[in-house]
Amino acid sequence: MSALRRVRKPALFAVTALAALSLTACGPADGKDDALKSVPSASEEQGQNTTDVKGGESGGKGEARASTERGDSAGKGQAGQNGGAQQSDSGGSGAAEDVPCTGATVKAEVSQPSRPINHLLIKITNTGSKRCDAYYAPALRFDEDQAATRELEDSQPQAVVSLNPGESAYAGVGLTGEPGGDTHLRDASNLEVHFKGRDESEPDAGHSVNLALPDGTKVDDNAFVTYWQTDPSVALSF
Repeated sequence: MSALRRVRKPALFAVTALAALSLTACGPADGKDDALKSVPSASEEQGQNTTDVKGGESGGKGEARASTERGDSAGKGQAGQNGGAQQSDSGGSGAAEDVPCTGATVKAEVSQPSRPINHLLIKITNTGSKRCDAYYAPALRFDEDQAATRELEDSQPQAVVSLNPGESAYAGVGLTGEPGGDTHLRDASNLEVHFKGRDESEPDAGHSVNLALPDGTKVDDNAFVTYWQTDPSVALSF
Protein backbone atom coordinates (compact mmCIF):
# COMPACT_ATOMS: atom_id res chain seq x y z
CA MET A 1 0.00 0.00 0.00
CA SER A 2 2.74 2.41 0.80
CA ALA A 3 4.39 1.68 -2.51
CA LEU A 4 1.18 2.24 -4.38
CA ARG A 5 0.62 5.56 -2.67
CA ARG A 6 4.11 6.69 -3.61
CA VAL A 7 3.41 5.92 -7.23
CA ARG A 8 0.02 7.71 -7.36
CA LYS A 9 1.24 10.94 -5.77
CA PRO A 10 3.72 11.72 -8.57
CA ALA A 11 1.02 10.93 -11.11
CA LEU A 12 -1.47 13.21 -9.43
CA PHE A 13 1.16 15.94 -9.27
CA ALA A 14 1.83 15.55 -12.94
CA VAL A 15 -1.82 15.85 -13.77
CA THR A 16 -2.13 18.92 -11.61
CA ALA A 17 0.92 20.47 -13.24
CA LEU A 18 -0.42 19.83 -16.70
CA ALA A 19 -3.72 21.42 -15.78
CA ALA A 20 -1.94 24.48 -14.49
CA LEU A 21 0.13 24.75 -17.59
CA SER A 22 -2.99 24.44 -19.68
CA LEU A 23 -4.71 27.25 -17.79
CA THR A 24 -1.61 29.41 -18.06
CA ALA A 25 -1.44 28.89 -21.80
CA CYS A 26 -5.10 29.74 -22.25
CA GLY A 27 -4.92 32.93 -20.20
CA PRO A 28 -2.38 34.82 -22.31
CA ALA A 29 -4.04 33.70 -25.54
CA ASP A 30 -7.35 35.21 -24.46
CA GLY A 31 -5.62 38.47 -23.50
CA LYS A 32 -3.85 38.61 -26.82
CA ASP A 33 -7.14 38.17 -28.67
CA ASP A 34 -8.67 41.04 -26.72
CA ALA A 35 -5.69 43.23 -27.49
CA LEU A 36 -5.86 42.35 -31.18
CA LYS A 37 -9.56 43.11 -31.22
CA SER A 38 -8.86 46.66 -29.95
CA VAL A 39 -6.25 47.36 -32.67
CA PRO A 40 -7.68 47.98 -36.20
CA SER A 41 -6.53 45.67 -38.91
CA ALA A 42 -4.24 46.78 -41.66
CA SER A 43 -7.08 46.78 -44.16
CA GLU A 44 -9.33 48.79 -41.83
CA GLU A 45 -6.54 51.27 -41.12
CA GLN A 46 -5.85 51.61 -44.82
CA GLY A 47 -9.54 52.15 -45.46
CA GLN A 48 -9.71 54.91 -42.84
CA ASN A 49 -6.64 56.64 -44.24
CA THR A 50 -7.99 56.36 -47.74
CA THR A 51 -11.32 57.91 -46.72
CA ASP A 52 -9.61 60.77 -44.89
CA VAL A 53 -7.28 61.53 -47.80
CA LYS A 54 -10.08 61.51 -50.32
CA GLY A 55 -12.18 63.71 -48.13
CA GLY A 56 -9.28 66.14 -47.73
CA GLU A 57 -8.63 66.18 -51.45
CA SER A 58 -12.30 66.75 -52.19
CA GLY A 59 -12.51 69.55 -49.67
CA GLY A 60 -9.31 71.07 -51.00
CA LYS A 61 -10.57 70.97 -54.55
CA GLY A 62 -13.88 72.48 -53.47
CA GLU A 63 -12.14 75.32 -51.65
CA ALA A 64 -9.76 75.87 -54.57
CA ARG A 65 -12.68 75.86 -56.99
CA ALA A 66 -14.65 78.30 -54.83
CA SER A 67 -11.58 80.50 -54.51
CA THR A 68 -11.04 80.39 -58.26
CA GLU A 69 -14.67 81.22 -58.92
CA ARG A 70 -14.49 84.12 -56.50
CA GLY A 71 -11.33 85.29 -58.19
CA ASP A 72 -12.92 84.97 -61.62
CA SER A 73 -16.01 86.82 -60.42
CA ALA A 74 -13.88 89.57 -58.91
CA GLY A 75 -11.82 89.73 -62.06
CA LYS A 76 -14.92 89.98 -64.23
CA GLY A 77 -16.31 92.66 -61.95
CA GLN A 78 -13.06 94.59 -62.15
CA ALA A 79 -13.03 94.18 -65.90
CA GLY A 80 -16.56 95.49 -66.02
CA GLN A 81 -15.56 98.51 -63.99
CA ASN A 82 -12.57 99.10 -66.23
CA GLY A 83 -14.82 98.74 -69.23
CA GLY A 84 -17.16 101.29 -67.73
CA ALA A 85 -14.22 103.66 -67.16
CA GLN A 86 -13.08 103.18 -70.74
CA GLN A 87 -16.57 103.80 -71.98
CA SER A 88 -16.78 106.96 -69.90
CA ASP A 89 -13.40 108.12 -71.22
CA SER A 90 -14.53 107.39 -74.74
CA GLY A 91 -17.73 109.34 -74.17
CA GLY A 92 -15.71 112.26 -72.80
CA SER A 93 -13.38 112.26 -75.82
CA GLY A 94 -16.43 112.22 -78.10
CA ALA A 95 -17.93 115.34 -76.49
CA ALA A 96 -18.53 118.27 -78.85
CA GLU A 97 -15.83 120.95 -78.86
CA ASP A 98 -16.52 124.61 -78.11
CA VAL A 99 -16.77 126.08 -81.61
CA PRO A 100 -17.88 129.72 -81.86
CA CYS A 101 -20.41 130.71 -84.48
CA THR A 102 -18.76 132.93 -87.11
CA GLY A 103 -19.44 134.18 -90.59
CA ALA A 104 -17.85 130.97 -91.89
CA THR A 105 -20.44 128.72 -90.25
CA VAL A 106 -23.63 130.83 -90.22
CA LYS A 107 -25.88 132.74 -92.59
CA ALA A 108 -26.60 136.25 -91.26
CA GLU A 109 -29.65 138.41 -92.04
CA VAL A 110 -30.98 141.76 -90.83
CA SER A 111 -34.55 143.05 -90.96
CA GLN A 112 -36.58 145.97 -89.62
CA PRO A 113 -39.70 144.85 -87.74
CA SER A 114 -42.85 146.97 -87.56
CA ARG A 115 -42.84 146.69 -83.78
CA PRO A 116 -41.12 147.99 -81.83
CA ILE A 117 -40.20 151.03 -83.87
CA ASN A 118 -36.59 152.06 -84.38
CA HIS A 119 -35.35 148.50 -84.03
CA LEU A 120 -33.51 145.97 -86.14
CA LEU A 121 -33.44 142.19 -85.81
CA ILE A 122 -30.28 140.23 -86.64
CA LYS A 123 -30.73 136.54 -87.36
CA ILE A 124 -27.98 133.94 -87.75
CA THR A 125 -28.53 130.33 -88.85
CA ASN A 126 -25.98 127.55 -88.45
CA THR A 127 -25.17 126.32 -91.96
CA GLY A 128 -22.26 124.11 -90.87
CA SER A 129 -22.20 120.39 -90.10
CA LYS A 130 -21.36 120.79 -86.39
CA ARG A 131 -22.79 122.58 -83.42
CA CYS A 132 -21.58 126.14 -82.79
CA ASP A 133 -21.97 128.49 -79.84
CA ALA A 134 -23.16 132.09 -80.16
CA TYR A 135 -21.18 133.80 -77.41
CA TYR A 136 -22.15 137.09 -75.73
CA ALA A 137 -23.46 139.80 -78.07
CA PRO A 138 -22.28 140.56 -81.61
CA ALA A 139 -19.95 143.52 -82.03
CA LEU A 140 -21.63 145.93 -84.45
CA ARG A 141 -20.30 148.80 -86.48
CA PHE A 142 -22.54 151.08 -88.54
CA ASP A 143 -20.89 152.44 -91.68
CA GLU A 144 -17.71 154.24 -90.70
CA ASP A 145 -18.34 154.55 -86.97
CA GLN A 146 -15.18 154.62 -84.87
CA ALA A 147 -16.66 152.72 -81.91
CA ALA A 148 -18.67 149.54 -81.69
CA THR A 149 -22.32 149.71 -80.73
CA ARG A 150 -23.04 149.48 -77.01
CA GLU A 151 -23.97 146.05 -75.66
CA LEU A 152 -27.03 145.76 -73.39
CA GLU A 153 -25.86 143.82 -70.33
CA ASP A 154 -29.42 143.41 -69.02
CA SER A 155 -30.16 141.11 -71.96
CA GLN A 156 -27.62 138.45 -70.97
CA PRO A 157 -29.27 134.97 -71.10
CA GLN A 158 -28.86 132.30 -68.45
CA ALA A 159 -26.72 130.12 -70.72
CA VAL A 160 -24.71 130.36 -73.91
CA VAL A 161 -26.87 129.90 -77.00
CA SER A 162 -25.78 126.72 -78.81
CA LEU A 163 -26.88 126.11 -82.38
CA ASN A 164 -27.09 122.70 -83.99
CA PRO A 165 -27.01 122.68 -87.80
CA GLY A 166 -30.10 124.49 -89.09
CA GLU A 167 -30.91 126.27 -85.82
CA SER A 168 -31.01 130.08 -85.42
CA ALA A 169 -30.17 132.76 -82.87
CA TYR A 170 -31.29 136.40 -82.70
CA ALA A 171 -30.00 139.75 -81.50
CA GLY A 172 -32.11 142.90 -81.21
CA VAL A 173 -30.74 146.32 -82.10
CA GLY A 174 -32.14 149.55 -80.68
CA LEU A 175 -31.33 152.30 -83.18
CA THR A 176 -32.10 155.43 -81.19
CA GLY A 177 -32.40 156.52 -77.59
CA GLU A 178 -34.79 158.93 -75.92
CA PRO A 179 -35.64 162.02 -78.02
CA GLY A 180 -33.95 165.27 -77.16
CA GLY A 181 -30.37 166.38 -76.93
CA ASP A 182 -27.66 166.09 -79.54
CA THR A 183 -27.46 162.33 -80.24
CA HIS A 184 -25.99 162.69 -83.73
CA LEU A 185 -28.87 161.03 -85.53
CA ARG A 186 -27.70 159.94 -88.96
CA ASP A 187 -28.51 157.68 -91.88
CA ALA A 188 -26.94 154.24 -92.04
CA SER A 189 -26.65 151.88 -95.00
CA ASN A 190 -24.20 149.18 -93.91
CA LEU A 191 -23.84 147.03 -90.80
CA GLU A 192 -20.66 145.13 -89.99
CA VAL A 193 -21.20 142.14 -87.66
CA HIS A 194 -18.31 140.63 -85.68
CA PHE A 195 -18.54 137.39 -83.67
CA LYS A 196 -16.98 136.68 -80.28
CA GLY A 197 -15.35 133.53 -79.00
CA ARG A 198 -15.43 131.86 -75.59
CA ASP A 199 -12.97 134.44 -74.27
CA GLU A 200 -14.82 137.74 -74.21
CA SER A 201 -11.52 139.59 -74.43
CA GLU A 202 -11.19 138.36 -78.01
CA PRO A 203 -12.42 141.26 -80.16
CA ASP A 204 -13.37 139.00 -83.05
CA ALA A 205 -13.67 135.21 -83.43
CA GLY A 206 -13.09 135.66 -87.16
CA HIS A 207 -15.03 135.89 -90.38
CA SER A 208 -17.16 138.97 -89.81
CA VAL A 209 -20.04 139.70 -92.21
CA ASN A 210 -21.35 142.88 -93.84
CA LEU A 211 -25.09 143.37 -94.17
CA ALA A 212 -26.98 145.95 -96.21
CA LEU A 213 -29.45 147.85 -94.03
CA PRO A 214 -33.08 148.51 -95.00
CA ASP A 215 -33.64 151.82 -96.76
CA GLY A 216 -34.27 154.74 -94.43
CA THR A 217 -32.43 153.25 -91.46
CA LYS A 218 -31.34 155.94 -88.99
CA VAL A 219 -29.09 155.43 -85.96
CA ASP A 220 -27.75 157.66 -83.18
CA ASP A 221 -25.16 157.45 -80.42
CA ASN A 222 -27.57 155.72 -78.03
CA ALA A 223 -27.90 152.61 -80.20
CA PHE A 224 -27.47 149.25 -78.46
CA VAL A 225 -27.40 145.53 -79.26
CA THR A 226 -28.63 142.60 -77.14
CA TYR A 227 -26.95 139.30 -76.38
CA TRP A 228 -27.79 136.39 -78.66
CA GLN A 229 -31.20 134.88 -77.86
CA THR A 230 -33.04 131.74 -78.96
CA ASP A 231 -36.37 133.63 -79.38
CA PRO A 232 -36.76 136.65 -81.65
CA SER A 233 -39.51 138.11 -79.46
CA VAL A 234 -37.12 138.11 -76.51
CA ALA A 235 -34.43 139.81 -78.57
CA LEU A 236 -36.88 142.60 -79.48
CA SER A 237 -38.26 143.04 -75.97
CA PHE A 238 -35.49 145.41 -74.82
